[in-house]
Amino acid sequence: MFSNVWSSAPSSDDGGKSQLTGSQREQIAREHKRMEGIEKPEQDVSRKPELATGRPPGDNRTAEQIINDNPILKNLGHQKDINRPLAYKLLGDWTSNNKDPQARADAAFNAARVLNYIDTSLSADGKHRGKAHGNGDLEGITRSGDARHGTPAGMWKDFTEQGYSALREHHRLDSTSDTHVKADGTNKDNLQWASGEAGKRTWFIPGLSNILLGIGDADQGLVGALKGAKDGFDKTRADGFDQALESAAQGDIWGVLKGYASAVKKNEATPELVKTVLNKAGS
Repeated sequence: MFSNVWSSAPSSDDGGKSQLTGSQREQIAREHKRMEGIEKPEQDVSRKPELATGRPPGDNRTAEQIINDNPILKNLGHQKDINRPLAYKLLGDWTSNNKDPQARADAAFNAARVLNYIDTSLSADGKHRGKAHGNGDLEGITRSGDARHGTPAGMWKDFTEQGYSALREHHRLDSTSDTHVKADGTNKDNLQWASGEAGKRTWFIPGLSNILLGIGDADQGLVGALKGAKDGFDKTRADGFDQALESAAQGDIWGVLKGYASAVKKNEATPELVKTVLNKAGS
């Protein structure tokens, strides 16, 4: 199956429609059939987009209307890894440079459909991304214009280079080893990154480690950092610190050790080998 009907033919005033093969037209017709009864079908993310279809019959919105209906497209930047020239080849040009209003509107529809699918992706491990989910912001672009892998921006970059095969059937972001990327697919600022890395290295001090990890996973800014630190401290208390503190007040050294061991075992940064040893020691 071809991945993109618009990129299979040179650009033309009608968006390349006149150069489509019969099978390509049939594919588009099937996709349009599935869109029937949906008010704004470019916002339907229940199925992975397979090809650039343009607007379905009866959708007479202009490019400007479609752009305004879809914040993720309206907010799309011009940074290096947004790869607009490649995107225009795949989807059509939805900017004022395209003098054909119908082709421009179809291109806006195609772009919004892909961007909405990416913007509503789950995290790499299949979890809802909270405030980052469907927020109209293509997260993951650095100040230098690079798109980090494992972020929505990274998936968009891959799409512009690889076509529709870069989109995932399971509707998840790609996994990444980039320590600057949070679990929700957003970038960490320098404070978050440094705190998270320090939290990983201080796993044997669970109180400090959890506070630092909490800051690393928090929203950017001072308010987010303070909330993350509190969340980390509360986690430490629940994981065993309160037990250790109560035991210390009673002079129960064994209880203190058990509370400490519990907090270490439940720390996400603790090496698996250490967790295994502690589990065996406690059994």
